[in-house]
Amino acid sequence: MGQRSLILTLLGLAACPKGADPVEPAKPAPADLRSRVVADFEAAVKTNQDAYVALFDFAAVGEMEILLHRYDLNGRLPNLPEDQKAQFAAEDGTPYPADRERRNVGNFYRPLAQRTVGTGGCTAAAPRTRYGQLLGETYEPLPEGTPAGYETLRTHANEWLAKGGVVGMTCTGGKGGLALVYTAKDNARGYELITIYDD
Repeated sequence: MGQRSLILTLLGLAACPKGADPVEPAKPAPADLRSRVVADFEAAVKTNQDAYVALFDFAAVGEMEILLHRYDLNGRLPNLPEDQKAQFAAEDGTPYPADRERRNVGNFYRPLAQRTVGTGGCTAAAPRTRYGQLLGETYEPLPEGTPAGYETLRTHANEWLAKGGVVGMTCTGGKGGLALVYTAKDNARGYELITIYDD
């Protein structure tokens, strides 16, 4: 405990009537998790790229991206270019490595994160695009014949969403918007981001 904290504690004890227990000061009610995700994201982006990157669980990001490719291939993302169809069809459900996703998410810092946050004034809302909204919905079973690895990814994604969701964010000091997918975690922050999309 720092010296200032110790002095304030002793003063508080001295102010209590003799024999009375010290009264704990009222704590502000915690913000809902969606709002906290957006507030933390704004603060991190305004701090630096390292603070922004630290918000993510990159193993989960790697799973989510491969899973989303399969749903995109199956029609979630209309007008998918032929080269991407071929790429996604060749995937077998093996997640992208965490190191790869760390680089990719880091590359989004300037064109997506800084663009959206700008000088701040960010608020949480539902995602604006249909694709952004679908990021927070239950992932339904994939068609028969889909490589078996995708079922593990689908199970994980639904478990993560059951403890989190998707939040859209826009900022008065920036441009555009983002959809952030998050899941509650037993860590100091209380959650991790598991993917990010332009919204």
